[in-house]
Amino acid sequence: MKTALFLILAPLALATALPKENIPYRPCGRSIPPGVCSTKSNCYSKGGFYVQRDCPYYDSLDIGCCYDIPSKE
Repeated sequence: MKTALFLILAPLALATALPKENIPYRPCGRSIPPGVCSTKSNCYSKGGFYVQRDCPYYDSLDIGCCYDIPSKE
């Protein structure tokens, strides 16, 4: 019974812990503070400035570096 409950709840717990765009947080770029790896649409929705070439962690043209994201405070 405990195993069945674990098998049902474990994937749900993992799914809620994933970032919304399924890209793990990675710092990028050459500025201080650094930017974060993000898609272009997600960066603009957060109010940031997108540069396609500055995210070395992913070999994808869809993911670049998002700079100057305003703080939520």
